[in-house]
Amino acid sequence: METTTTFILFAAVLVIASMAGALLPRIRQLSHAQTGLLVSLSSGIFIGLLFIMLLPEAIHQSEHTGMDIHDVMYAIMAGFVLILVVNVILKKENGAGKHCHHHITSMSTLIGLSVHAACDGMALAATFMAGEEIGLMATIGMCIHKFVVLFSLSSCMLISEMDRRTAMKYLFGFSLITPIAGVVFMLLLNGIHIGDYTALPLAFAAGTFMYVSLCDLLPEAFHDKERKWQSLAMIIVGMAIIAVVMAMFPHSH
Repeated sequence: METTTTFILFAAVLVIASMAGALLPRIRQLSHAQTGLLVSLSSGIFIGLLFIMLLPEAIHQSEHTGMDIHDVMYAIMAGFVLILVVNVILKKENGAGKHCHHHITSMSTLIGLSVHAACDGMALAATFMAGEEIGLMATIGMCIHKFVVLFSLSSCMLISEMDRRTAMKYLFGFSLITPIAGVVFMLLLNGIHIGDYTALPLAFAAGTFMYVSLCDLLPEAFHDKERKWQSLAMIIVGMAIIAVVMAMFPHSH
């Protein structure tokens, strides 16, 4: 139960970071370059979490419990494919000509974004099973990611001239989806005592992080060709942060 309590506290921090991103466009507009550097840093952190924390821990857990490594690979693929399907649906609904990232154009698009956010919550909860150090770093990466996403959503709502009160209700509700899904998933995991199957939710989390980092954040980081070297530097900084944390606080299995 202590882990669940810690996760709830971290989830509250995630909501604060999300709403900070939602409010910022209404206070001060970030430049395109500043937003791009945040995306690059987030990409590096996600890549570091994926290759240095989540994948090794999922494989270690499978070896520790005697689980077939192929089952772990299927779980990774399931997480990857789920986010892939959600993003394909979103892109189809948004249309190829939309320039506003994550623009809410229909209820189906909003539902798709919500499913994506719920998967983020499940993945984040799974990281806490590998230890609070890994969960903390995953939360930091997710906070930056959600800050950028809510910033984009809020900016789009400003462009569409949506009523401020209505927009803030949408944004606040959206910011709660990931934490709530994470708490529910955490309570579910604690309630069913998964024991020998610990590797599966970790592998699922790795699959979702794999798609978000490599197929979503990384291409977006290099969207601006003029700042490719700055973007590369921020990606390396993000990965270095995870590597340093792992060196300072090695996880004890």
